[in-house]
Amino acid sequence: MASFNPFARRETHSASSLNTYRVLVPLTWALVLITGLYYSFNSPDDIKKGKKIWKGANKHNTPFSQNNTVTGIYWILLLLSQLSYVWHLFSKNNVLVTAAANVATHFILNNLFLFAWILLWTRNHFWGAEIILIAHLINQTVTYWRHRGLPAFVHLPAVAGPYAWTLTALFWNGAVAVHSHNLPGRIVANIFIWVILAIGLFDIVIREDYILGYCLSLLSLSLALQQISIKIIALQWIFAFVVFGVFLASTLYISTTKYTGRDSLFRSIAHPESSDREREPLLNEGV
Repeated sequence: MASFNPFARRETHSASSLNTYRVLVPLTWALVLITGLYYSFNSPDDIKKGKKIWKGANKHNTPFSQNNTVTGIYWILLLLSQLSYVWHLFSKNNVLVTAAANVATHFILNNLFLFAWILLWTRNHFWGAEIILIAHLINQTVTYWRHRGLPAFVHLPAVAGPYAWTLTALFWNGAVAVHSHNLPGRIVANIFIWVILAIGLFDIVIREDYILGYCLSLLSLSLALQQISIKIIALQWIFAFVVFGVFLASTLYISTTKYTGRDSLFRSIAHPESSDREREPLLNEGV
């Protein structure tokens, strides 16, 4: 049955599968890029009260709103990094091609989800957008836990980067959908912000995923900066800075252990056998 499963992890991929991925991956990436750019500067023409992506974000200030500039920089860096993922599909190194192809179906689906979310968000269909984000997060969670040991320049653009944004966007979009602008809404947000910390910290420490850690650090900083600009006398921006600090500190620690050849308890890791050592450089220090 695995041969009929486009999401299965394989040791090799057929030429037809690779050719399909080499067409659909850059095509769906371009779809997101073009749609994102268009709706960053234009409102939808088919609805009167439609909003540009970032203008809609400014209009709906919630306890999970992020700073447009910081999150915009995050997306620019993520989209640029995804070019490296596309390049991996065309690499002459079979190990890199296989690693990229194993998550290609998930990446294509992620792009389609993101495309749908942009269309719904800019048209104020927040509940529909939230459903899309839930499906988006489920797909990425499956990808995250099924495909381990990916090269860093596959893991970042195809898995960790989109996963981190969707996790935070789920709370942001949800807060907009329920009109979380009043005191009860802010109190609930003061609780749910720790859910982001718990999920992220688990992945960073247990999976030793410093790449995801840096992604979540930047997004939590974006959250903290926006919250302090919305309401100075509030707990949310304080909590957000705490989350940012914990993410950054734990990520720096895990990064240190990775580059010194130690585990999360700072114990020395046994070196791989010679056969594994020959293959290790090809994985680009995968996570």
